[in-house]
Amino acid sequence: MAYEFEPACRRMEWLDPFYKQVWEKACADAIPISGTFEITPRCNFSCRMCYVHLKEDEISKHGREMSAQEWIDLAKQAKEMGTTWLCITGGEPLMHPEFETIWKEISKMGFFITLQTNGARIPQFQSLFEECPPRAVKITLYGTSDETYEKVCRIKNGFTLVHNGIMLLKQMHIPVELVSTIIQQNFDDMQKMAFYAYMMQVPWASTGGIRASLRGADTHVEELRVHDKNEESQKQQIKHYLEHPINIERKPCTYCKDYRLGYWITWDGYVRFCSFMNEPNISIHNQTFKDAWQQLVDYEDNLDWPDECKTCEVSSVCFKCVATLATNSGSVTQVNPSYCNKIKAYLKQVKEELQQEKQEQEIKQTNKQENEKKD
Repeated sequence: MAYEFEPACRRMEWLDPFYKQVWEKACADAIPISGTFEITPRCNFSCRMCYVHLKEDEISKHGREMSAQEWIDLAKQAKEMGTTWLCITGGEPLMHPEFETIWKEISKMGFFITLQTNGARIPQFQSLFEECPPRAVKITLYGTSDETYEKVCRIKNGFTLVHNGIMLLKQMHIPVELVSTIIQQNFDDMQKMAFYAYMMQVPWASTGGIRASLRGADTHVEELRVHDKNEESQKQQIKHYLEHPINIERKPCTYCKDYRLGYWITWDGYVRFCSFMNEPNISIHNQTFKDAWQQLVDYEDNLDWPDECKTCEVSSVCFKCVATLATNSGSVTQVNPSYCNKIKAYLKQVKEELQQEKQEQEIKQTNKQENEKKD
């Protein structure tokens, strides 16, 4: 495959140079080297910003939760196709009724497995993780107090439970990473979360990128988003792309690190390009993983921006991935006029700010020259 763009995996600074070459080769040859098994929509928390979680009585309305044997069979096929890195997530994966069976059998297959969890139920599976330790555990940290957890996750003693899980993993010498989604309800706790990670000597990353759920979860984005922070981030991004314009001819999926090498399989058995999306509907139930993977690659290679994006006057500064487009408009095939107008308004503000900065610099330069003449 001759690249017409720099593959996103080339910019994965956290990868060892050897593995970076492996990922780039996988992208070129369309090898599904990295996968995520979202084994359940169940969760013992009820986080306000979650796009996956369904209450138990809602699950049957959206699909059928796959069994342990189905996940095990799928893992065998994925391994044969080249999957090496595997993430097990949810919902809360430890809530799957057959989690222990799934974990034991998949652990025997030789994947580099990362478990993504809220951490609260780790102690209940201590013996399992001692027998079959994950390569790493990624824990969602949403505050540094039980009070903050109650605001964000709507659960009692949330931080206490999570902290106990983290401490146990460290005692077991299992690598831990922390990730935080910042919303209005935990914004004031953000610095404390950073300090907590520092004191625990574990990596920490945060994001304010909240997306509306297309998958049944009850998420009210506008009530959660830290608007001032989001607006400033958008404007800084536009400033960058005024100097480095976006090529709208570049296909949408090519911006993602998982393009042609990664996949996400939903709890009800659909192979997807992105966890936030409810398309494409490539079912794993009526075909092999190999056939489903080829359909996903074809989808990624052929998906294009809506015509409105290609002719839009601000396309050169409007950076968006497939998930941004889909979660703002409901589909990758259409745009949201409200979102488009917001970007146009931000661009206008940025240009006015840049013009004002230019004028101020000119005034300073003029004053400097006049002072030099007087001297």
